[in-house]
Formats: sequence, structure tokens, C-alpha cells
Amino acid sequence: MKIDCSVIAHELEQKVREKLKGVYKKSHPPTVALFYVGSDPLTEIFIERKKKLAARLGIKIEVFSYPKTPMFQDFASHLRRVASSKDYHAVIIQRPLPPELTSQTLDNFIPLAKEVEGQKYKSPYISPVGMTTLSILKYVYTDGKKWEIKRGDAEYFKRNFKKRFVVLAGRGETTGQPIANTLVHYKMALVITHSQTPTPEMFYKQADIVIATTGQPILNKLTMKPGCLVINYGYRREDNVTKGDYDETELETQGVNYTPIVNGTGPVMLLYLMRNVVEAYTRQVK
Repeated sequence: MKIDCSVIAHELEQKVREKLKGVYKKSHPPTVALFYVGSDPLTEIFIERKKKLAARLGIKIEVFSYPKTPMFQDFASHLRRVASSKDYHAVIIQRPLPPELTSQTLDNFIPLAKEVEGQKYKSPYISPVGMTTLSILKYVYTDGKKWEIKRGDAEYFKRNFKKRFVVLAGRGETTGQPIANTLVHYKMALVITHSQTPTPEMFYKQADIVIATTGQPILNKLTMKPGCLVINYGYRREDNVTKGDYDETELETQGVNYTPIVNGTGPVMLLYLMRNVVEAYTRQVK
């Protein structure tokens, strides 16, 4: 059964609008600096969606684009200069970065108050992909009655998911790692599979919940347990069509609960990102 993520997205957007309304300054709206290195069509589609959602909410996004990979020192210097400016309330590094720039030290140039992706240790913000995962889990296992994550929910997840076998497919820094960190923070046990796992299909067949982040067609009716839940974050383009880690029609025949590839987790994740931006803005204007 397809999970209607638009319900969560719609309600979350209303909450973000309400929160922003109380602090919004027309002369100095929330402004985000987004650093992007490369020329990947799928990434650029995603950036455009961020910009459209931000504009709809009254948030400005300024993109600092590098079509070619710069020297690390030049990139870091630019990042630090922008991040320290009072003109910007949040700073986003569009990942993944080229190997020449991949370094956790880059996050150190972003003040904690502006690091809205929840990548830094002791960040005041929870990862948007992590929050999206928690909301979908809560929504599905309360039969669509609840999705909002509240303080103290760590005990809820520990109690209600301790007997469910959770598998996270992928450990990349963009999606897999932040999801894993969030689930562990909320006291959920999980198994992580990756490209070096000998037979990941054996884990998928046993899983009650699979969170797929690989961008490859790893799941099908032969590798899924009937009635399980699958949450997709993996994307790729084939023949100018956006595809995920599974074919939806195959999962339907198995009675699997799944998020749609298009208009699934993406809109919810972007709204959680914008919620973090509004929180960052609130901290700074006050």
C-alpha cells in the first residue's frame, strides 16, 4: 500500500508557516546560503525544489555554485566568510561533495546556530532526513493518527519498535549516516547494509522495516517480506525518469507498505529542513 506522505507535508508546512509568522521581518527575511559543487542534473532538480519551497514560505536561498571543483583552501575560505556574515541565517553544503573537498572540517566553519542540516556534533538541529524517517514510522504505526515528533518520543520508539527488525540500506554521508544517527538517538536498534555487505538480500527478506538510500534497484518482490514497510530515499535518473531503490508495482503485489518514489519522502524532508531554517532565523533575530 502506498503511504500518503502529502498528509504529513501539508500539516508540517502549516506549522512552519505559523512559526515563521511570529518572527518574520520583511526587511530582513530568513536567508540561506547554499554551496553546490558539480553539475549533476538530479542534484540540480533537488536544489530547484528547495528554492521553490523556500520562496513559497518567504525564505531566500542564495546558491554559490562551483561547476568545477575548486581548491579546498579557496572553498573553505569562501564558506567561512559567508557563514560568518550576518546576512545569512543558515548555511547548507549540498552533498555529496567531490573527494577533493570531502572533509568533516568544513562543517566547523559553520556556526552551530546556522548549521541546519544537523551534521555537526552537538548541533541544536536534528537531521531533516532523520526527522522525516521518524515521522513516517510514527504515522504508519499509529494508523495515520500521529506523525509529529515530540520531546520524550525516544521512549515511544524504544518501546514500540524493539521487536521490529529495522534494516538501513546505505551508509552515505548525505542520507544513510544522518538517519542512522537519528534512529540511534531515538533508541532504535538497526542493521546497516552497504556495498561491502556479502548478501544484503538476506537482511531485506527478514526485515519489518527497510530504509533504502542507495539510489540503486536493490529491492523487489523476491527480496521483500509481505506486509513490511519500505521507506525510499535513493534516487537516480534513467531515460529522463526519476527512479528509486524499488519498482512500486512490484511491491504492490507483495502487500508491502511503501513511500512513493515521487512526492514521497522528498517534500517532507525539505519541510523539515525549512523548519530548521526558521528555528535558526528565530535564534538570531531574537
